[in-house]
Amino acid sequence: MAMIQAQTRDDLGKGATRLLRRNARVPAVLYGGTRPNRNLSLDQKDLLKLLDTEGSGLRTHRQDMVIDGDIRVAVLLRDYQIHPVSGMPVHMDFMRFDPDQIIHVRVPIRVSDEAKAPGIKAGGVLEVIQKDVEVHCRADDLPNFIPVSVATLDVGDAIHVKDLQLPKGVEIPTEENFTVLTIVGSHAEATDATVEG
Repeated sequence: MAMIQAQTRDDLGKGATRLLRRNARVPAVLYGGTRPNRNLSLDQKDLLKLLDTEGSGLRTHRQDMVIDGDIRVAVLLRDYQIHPVSGMPVHMDFMRFDPDQIIHVRVPIRVSDEAKAPGIKAGGVLEVIQKDVEVHCRADDLPNFIPVSVATLDVGDAIHVKDLQLPKGVEIPTEENFTVLTIVGSHAEATDATVEG
């Protein structure tokens, strides 16, 4: 769990936002619960370090935010924008963490047991089609990741969304049984088949 230092910001126009960024601060907003939205700014250097160490976990792990040095709030990162050229964060959206609130969050897929998979042993290639999936659950039940074992998969086998083992209280809100991952034949085999055909 990270400790995020934030400061209240009162100036909200484009000029104020540009000035913030020139001073190496990133605009952010905190919303949710019964309290009004709060406009904030974060230190760019601290934020880059946080994104580097926590990564996608920021979206699924509760974090502690300290506002103006004395107000402590539990939060989840809901969204952030990155500048397409500089790669720097330009805006952050945080939600107050209410353990009973029903939320929709994208959670990463974590694949295991590749070394045991018969299809990979036979030269197949694991192709992950969905690196994360959207889940629907109480904030307190939010998993850090969805585990997927490929230990029994052969070439041509696939795991679909309905095959995922979800923790209690967690649902994936979709009617479509889309493919999450599959094991395909090796590139060499595909090339040979094309030549022979």
